Amino acid sequence: MAENSLRDRNGLTEEEFLAAYDASRFERPSVTVDIIIIHDQSVLLIRRGGHPFLGKLALPGGFLEPDEDAYSAAARELFEETGIEAKDLRMLRPATKPGRDPRTRIVTIPFTARLKGDPSLAKAGDDAAEACWFGYSVKKEGDTLLLEFTPENRAGEKSFSFRVKKTFDPSGRIADPIYVMTGESPLAGDHAELIAMALDV
Repeated sequence: MAENSLRDRNGLTEEEFLAAYDASRFERPSVTVDIIIIHDQSVLLIRRGGHPFLGKLALPGGFLEPDEDAYSAAARELFEETGIEAKDLRMLRPATKPGRDPRTRIVTIPFTARLKGDPSLAKAGDDAAEACWFGYSVKKEGDTLLLEFTPENRAGEKSFSFRVKKTFDPSGRIADPIYVMTGESPLAGDHAELIAMALDV
């Protein structure tokens, strides 16, 4: 039997099913990428130049275009917002928690990457107001990670720190650790949790 003539339990071929399919039945989240670029024990952050989280430090990132995959979007967004090119892009577990972004339901795919080129070439672009390297350290206190960040060659920029608790799904169905902020985050949205996930090695 030809594949295009197969019929489902409702008697429809795939062509008939697709012609009748209602894509509005399920909410379609927007998809973004965020990039944690690491170089010599430093992470590159931007200061957001627009809403939401205006003025807060954040990871470079943005929305996928309709014609690109997540890797291409990550490389493009990183360059547009910081002028930096990356290598060794590595996808981390997506952030899917409802309510993580005030605009709409947004799923983000975080990436780690290494710097390709000169770190001093980092400069703000697109919707980023600033781009700055921060040296970091990670200390483990039981099930809590203490992350400390110090600006590099940036007069007036303050150091900051935050704590993220590392837990596991009590049902055991999810093997990957879950990272949860303790206290208020100094970064936009859940970016502190994304950074903790990337730096917890």
